[in-house]
Amino acid sequence: MTVQNTHRSYLGIAKETTKGTPVTPTDFIPVLASKLKPVDIYMPLFDEGLRGSLVKNYNYVQGRGYSTFDWGGPVFPDTIGYTLGGLLGDVATTGASAPYTHVIALKNASATGADAQPTAFTLTDFYAAQVRAYAGVQVHDFSLKFTAEGLLDYDAKGTGWNSATATTPTPSFSAVTPIQTWQATVTIAGTTVSNAVDGNIDMKRTVTPVFGIAATQNPYQIFLGALEVTGKISFVMENDNQLTNFLTNTQPSVNINWSYGTGATAVQLMANITKGAYTAAVIERSKEFVQVTIDLNALGNTTDAGASSGYSPIKWTLKNAKTSGTYQ
Repeated sequence: MTVQNTHRSYLGIAKETTKGTPVTPTDFIPVLASKLKPVDIYMPLFDEGLRGSLVKNYNYVQGRGYSTFDWGGPVFPDTIGYTLGGLLGDVATTGASAPYTHVIALKNASATGADAQPTAFTLTDFYAAQVRAYAGVQVHDFSLKFTAEGLLDYDAKGTGWNSATATTPTPSFSAVTPIQTWQATVTIAGTTVSNAVDGNIDMKRTVTPVFGIAATQNPYQIFLGALEVTGKISFVMENDNQLTNFLTNTQPSVNINWSYGTGATAVQLMANITKGAYTAAVIERSKEFVQVTIDLNALGNTTDAGASSGYSPIKWTLKNAKTSGTYQ
């Protein structure tokens, strides 16, 4: 039997028309091997019926099942839209040619019976020995990490149906390069600052596999709950500005904009938090210079809302060569 090389692996993705029905990949996301982790889960059911012996379990059968899927790595300004759009659900695209602008916010619904769930994905895992498709995946966790010296980095988590073997796809990756953190502009309360050194933005939604009785081990639904957006940012402590924002409960706007390139190859990833509550501010002396690290909680507001209106705690703007309808 041939031993397979980890570096032959790759990850494919595609939007689903019918949630839980697998589709072949329409795009491919470069990810790190250390962060790519799909897992099939079955609820254990044990036969513990007494049989006159000092034995606890006599038989094991599989109960209901679902899958979890972790992935991540450097942020590419074209493929990161699948993760952001899959978690938030509201994507509005403008532009007649590249670069297109995608505004991504929380999907809401006010009409009776409307569906406020984001579109699900099929994630296809080629691991050299075989290919498996994970259908019905809903993205529910996203963590963006940035340090002034490195690449912009992220982790994502999804939950979906159990996997099934799939046909080997033909991978194709864009020539777009990952984002360098230093290319960002950081703006706090409308003022550009240059002393932010590292941080993270985390988006989380509760996820519940809902099971119905329908002669299948797979869920009836993978259901996403409310969104919470938190984060941390460390600043070189030149003054008390960020500490004062915490002490006075100012709740400033926080904008981080990675934007570079020209013409059709211009790209952008921008996080905009209009109402950023500082829930903590700690003066730190672990380095040769003093820093202050703030804890951030993004509050729902109408300014950051998308096309589906309502409230959203964050709005992302993505610019790349992807056309309308790519992400949702």
